[in-house]
Amino acid sequence: MADQRQTDEERVRLLLSAAAESDEPPVVPGAEFTAHARRQLLRRRLAMAGSGAAALGVAVVVTLGTGILSSGDDPVPAASAGCVRDVAAQIRERQEEGYRPVYGSLREGRIPTDDGVTRSSAFRFTVDGALSGDADTGVPSTGDVNVWYPVSASELPEPGRYVLLLEQAARPSKAGEPLFEMAPRQVLPLADDGRLTLRCPDGAEGAVQQERLRAELESS
Repeated sequence: MADQRQTDEERVRLLLSAAAESDEPPVVPGAEFTAHARRQLLRRRLAMAGSGAAALGVAVVVTLGTGILSSGDDPVPAASAGCVRDVAAQIRERQEEGYRPVYGSLREGRIPTDDGVTRSSAFRFTVDGALSGDADTGVPSTGDVNVWYPVSASELPEPGRYVLLLEQAARPSKAGEPLFEMAPRQVLPLADDGRLTLRCPDGAEGAVQQERLRAELESS
């Protein structure tokens, strides 16, 4: 292809030189030369059009991908001060019943559980810390714990990070391992950046930093 381009350029240069130096009318290139030049021009135009379409396609894909991420990750609006106070009050009521708010990761899978009276299943929850309360409830501040499945499986959240309200069950498992129960209607999703999603009394959702809720719990 390079040799052919050089031949074409050389022919054009010679034609121009001849036209400039001669007093005679310029010689028109032959039909074969003209047809070849037209084919070369068409190839170049097609190549440029293809490159432009490919670049546009990439731009469209990137734009669509960004749009999907944006629509899938719409931020939850900030919770109002009243919502934070109300959720904290609900948690304090549960604390008076023996529950403790802890945060961590809910693992996937069921664990067969038998406390000598009831046979059921539990899930594994890795406790990373507690929002408030002390260990007198029997709920540890860190470590893996087995939590009874709720009565309704639909109340069990998907694997992920949460704040859960846990209390120690009346009996350990037959193997002697402590068992815990959860308050299924007070499950707070926890994002990687420390934001909690609260269910406000009016049914709306609001986001608040975990430390802000901790401060509210400890203020009373």
